[in-house]
Amino acid sequence: MSIYRGIMSKIDSIERANGEGDPFAESFARLKAVESVAGLVANMAGSEEIASFELTDSALMESAYRNSFPMTQKRFDRGCDDLAAMAQTGAKALLALNSKGRSRTGTAAQRLMREIQMSGRQTLDLLRK
Repeated sequence: MSIYRGIMSKIDSIERANGEGDPFAESFARLKAVESVAGLVANMAGSEEIASFELTDSALMESAYRNSFPMTQKRFDRGCDDLAAMAQTGAKALLALNSKGRSRTGTAAQRLMREIQMSGRQTLDLLRK
């Protein structure tokens, strides 16, 4: 049961903050949480592929965010919101299926992992251009 609680705490850490803080910091924190959940999804999928957005240089990303147009910043923040919602609901659905005894969730987990990776790349590309 403590493993389940640990997984749920990772999934719940994706929740959007109240919006009163720094928008970049909130978006970056959600990306890190999604990356962590993507690792759990990859594990459920039985994949050895590393689920990573390569968020190694937050200072570089923050600089790109701050120097981008306001519309790009909003698109990035919205992309992080959408990605977080997808990862959170998808991971919870997979856990619910597993808890109901459905052991064949590998295909769904693989699909969710691919969607998370694709959406994550698209969101990060907004700052990498």
